[in-house]
Amino acid sequence: MTRTIVYILLYAAFNVTGAALIKWQLKGRSLETMEEWLKLILNIPFVMAFLLIILSALAFFKALSTNSFSLIIPIATGINFILTIGVGYYLFHDKLSTLSYVGFILIIGGIILLSLNTQTHA
Repeated sequence: MTRTIVYILLYAAFNVTGAALIKWQLKGRSLETMEEWLKLILNIPFVMAFLLIILSALAFFKALSTNSFSLIIPIATGINFILTIGVGYYLFHDKLSTLSYVGFILIIGGIILLSLNTQTHA
């Protein structure tokens, strides 16, 4: 299970970092002309972001090979979601409502319950 968690954390870290780099590169761009698109696509941080997303997929595939599908998918999705909220809040100053915090707690609770359920029936 430890290897599985490591791969899931790598997946989430690479995925969220790649998405954050893309978001950062999109700031102030309208992408209305082909020239703007080409400048974006040929930008080194943008290319690095896609490489990170590819690495995240590879880590995700490795996680899938280490444990059951019904355990990996919800945990990986939940951790990815939680990291996305954190990055959005701290780096991009996204606003979080009370409902966001409730959802955050429910996601963490669901991950814990799913993990406990799988360990007892494994």
